[in-house]
Amino acid sequence: METFQYPFKKLLLFDVDGTIAKSGKVIEPYVKELLQNLSKKYILGIVGGGKLDKILYQLENPDFIQHFFTECGCVYHTYLDNDNTMVPNRCCYDMDLSKVVGATKEMMILKEIYIKNIRNHELYPYINILIKECLKFLSNVDYTLTGNFIDLRNGIFYISLIGMVANEEERKYFIDLNNKNNYIIKLLDILKNKAHKLGIFSKLSICKGGEVGIAIYPIEYDKVQVLESLLGKYSEIHYFGDKYEQDGNDYKLINYPNIIGHKVDCVEDTIEILKNL
Repeated sequence: METFQYPFKKLLLFDVDGTIAKSGKVIEPYVKELLQNLSKKYILGIVGGGKLDKILYQLENPDFIQHFFTECGCVYHTYLDNDNTMVPNRCCYDMDLSKVVGATKEMMILKEIYIKNIRNHELYPYINILIKECLKFLSNVDYTLTGNFIDLRNGIFYISLIGMVANEEERKYFIDLNNKNNYIIKLLDILKNKAHKLGIFSKLSICKGGEVGIAIYPIEYDKVQVLESLLGKYSEIHYFGDKYEQDGNDYKLINYPNIIGHKVDCVEDTIEILKNL
């Protein structure tokens, strides 16, 4: 069996929305080309809050990225074996990731390493109480809503304050309003206060996710969890993220002692840092 060894032991990890692609958008060709070139020197990985199918769509099925940590690291797929050897026979997965829909010998396999299930977590009933607080908040907002506000993923609850069916114009409408009226911060405060009253505040992460939403998950489901699969395998690990403030889902990973963190405010910031690596 032919294998492909990567002699370089440095790893670059990236958040997706706001870091290497605009929120909810497909990666720009020049960004993809830069990452492809970097993959000849570094091993690349994704640590995103979205689902695998969404991230593969945004990045246009990038076979030059070897680690895919999705849903804040609660779901992990990789093209690499434990010794950083490429796995032959890559396959594409359908939307529910339950079966392979196509493969050839010349391709590589995207291997599922683990999937966690928040429904089985002891905090699940308490998080449901917080979700009801979100719905109560949304029922009283003074802006126009769309639909599909709550997304229960494998490892996190994601709340979109405009709705996940919003089009680009509606998303921009909300983002502009939020910049003026701080709806996300107001809901964060409500959820954190409720979590304090329930006695679970120290056990949960309640943080900004993307440009229009909030993520809720047990603290052990934070993005830092990806390091359990990575530490000790690389001489350096870099992480790029735009939600680097304390209430953002990149904060803990970007500030972790063994990580070289890069705080960015847009895709262009990421590009400038990468050009100078």
